[in-house]
Parts: sequence; structure tokens; C-alpha cells
Amino acid sequence: MKNNIKLPKLNNIKIFRNAYYWFILPIAIIFIALVCGTVYSTEGNKYDGFANIGIDFKGGTVLTVQMDGADIQGANRNDVYNTIKEIVENNGAKISTDQNSGDNAIVVRYPNSINGVDYNESSKTEEMISINNTIIEQVETALKAKYSNASSVIASAEMINATASDQLINKALLSVGIAMVLMLIYIAIRFDFFSGIAALCASFTDIIVMLALVITFRIQINSSLIAGLITVVAYSINNTIVIFDRVREHKKEAKDGRLNVENLVDQSVSECFVRTFLSSFTTLITITILACWGIKSLTDFALPIIFGIMSGLYSSLFVAPSIWGLLMNAKLGKSKKARKQAKNRRR
Repeated sequence: MKNNIKLPKLNNIKIFRNAYYWFILPIAIIFIALVCGTVYSTEGNKYDGFANIGIDFKGGTVLTVQMDGADIQGANRNDVYNTIKEIVENNGAKISTDQNSGDNAIVVRYPNSINGVDYNESSKTEEMISINNTIIEQVETALKAKYSNASSVIASAEMINATASDQLINKALLSVGIAMVLMLIYIAIRFDFFSGIAALCASFTDIIVMLALVITFRIQINSSLIAGLITVVAYSINNTIVIFDRVREHKKEAKDGRLNVENLVDQSVSECFVRTFLSSFTTLITITILACWGIKSLTDFALPIIFGIMSGLYSSLFVAPSIWGLLMNAKLGKSKKARKQAKNRRR
């Protein structure tokens, strides 16, 4: 005996009637991000530029400190990190992120900016290497003196130059762009061209809103954010496709001349509302736990995804159907006008 679980359906959700109002929230979030970014970029504050850009995109140094024979990731973790931080700052740099690596290592990252001077230029590479070597020597000496029970302390530095960062940005933009174009083609073939345009606009909105919240809350923009962007776009497009599948089914039931766009959009979204909300909500629970109780690097990865899933839920339910409805209404309006003109000419 099968037990079929049926989700409740909501009726009379006025989606299309308020189509233009659904665009206000994303625009407001983007506006707030622009204001915050402008404030962050003004001189004389503690922030470093419009957005918190990591070394993956602007160049920097990855310092790995490995220590055997002492609990570097347990009881001594904070003391070891504070020692590294003090040495790095004494040499004019500032740590942007830190994380554990393997069983006995800590990895810290800092931009190649020494006392406010940019050392990413090729003419200053040798100077930056010399500064990193000084940091390595001081870290090893300090930790060996502090933890005499450690059998070995090894520090190493790897520089990420601006050229590699530019290549990463170009590849990231290319990957996101290709993904969105392929989704447009797929949805246009499976449903209709307007569905593809609406889904693409909704996905683009998710990306912009996600980046806007990242800027507002000063979350670091690094390579993991690109993975988060692609994840959010894929998740959001899945919810949008479910709704457009209902739109297609109801559209088949009516001929173009009798198509009521408002009722079609409202009915389709109402039937999928609970399913879409619950699927996003359950995902949010897992990601929120990861953000709250994970290490800092996981938190920096999880928070943008939380922003993206929330934006994707909103755009799938309100933005994408509204855009499709507006485009379809415009098409039907032109068709009616053309038929009327043809009828007048025959007279």
C-alpha cells in the first residue's frame, strides 16, 4: 500500500498583479550595497576598499606553518595564530584569512600590501620575497622558542601575483557566463524563449543580490565565492524550471486568444509555492548550521550561499514569473493589435 504525501496548495496568491513591486526589494538591496561600498572606500576608515577582496583576486601571500610534536590545531591553536599574526603585522602586512591544514599546520593569507604600499608590481617582487623570507625566519624562531617540545617547525610562503589573479577573474566570469547561456538555450528549447529570458534575468538578479550582500556584510570575495555563485545559480534555476513547467501545462489548456496571463501566473506559482519554499528552507537549515558552527573558511563559503538561496527563492517565486508574464502580455497585445489592423484592412 502506497502512501502518497501531497503538499498543500495555496490559492489566490496575487503574483502578477503586483509584478512591478517584486523588483523593489532587489533594487533596494543593490542600492544599500552601493552606499555601503562607497562608505567603505572612503579614506580614513578601517575598511580596505569598496569590497573585501581576497588575495585570490588581487594578489597576496599564502603562509603555511607546520609544527610537529605540539598541538598546533588544538589547545595551542590561538597562541600559535596570535604569534604568527603579531610577526606578520610587525612586518607591515595584515592577515586576511586563516585556516587549518592537514593535522599539524595552519595556513594564513595576507595581501602583498606593506604599510599601505602595493607590492604586487613586478618591480617590487624581489622586495616582497625578502619580506616573506623575514616573516618565515621570525615565525620559525618564535615558535621553536615558545614550544620547546615541538620536534620541527617549518614555515613556507607562496606568492600569488596579480597576473594569476586576473586570469582567475577572467575564467570565473567565463564559466558563469557559459553556464547562464547554456541554461538560456535549454529553457528556451524545453519551454519557450520568454521562459529562457525570464529565468536568465532571475539568475542574474540572484548573482547581483548575492554579491551586494557580500559587499554589505564585508564577506571576503575569493575563489570559493565563484563555486558558491555557480551553486546558487544551479539551485535557483531548478526551482524556476519547476514553476515554468506548471506554466507550460496551464498554457496548453488555453489558446493564445483566450490566455489569461494573470490567472496563469498566479495559479502556477500558487501550486508550486509550498514545494519551492520547503525545499529551499530545508537546504537553508543545513547551510546555516555549517555557517554557525563551522570554521571561518567554511563560514565565508556558507554565508554567500545562504544569501543566494534566499534570493533564488524570491526570484523563482516572484521575479521570474512576473517577467515571463510581462513579456507574454506584451506579445499578446501586439498580436491582438496586428489582428485588429488586418481585420480593418479587409474591410
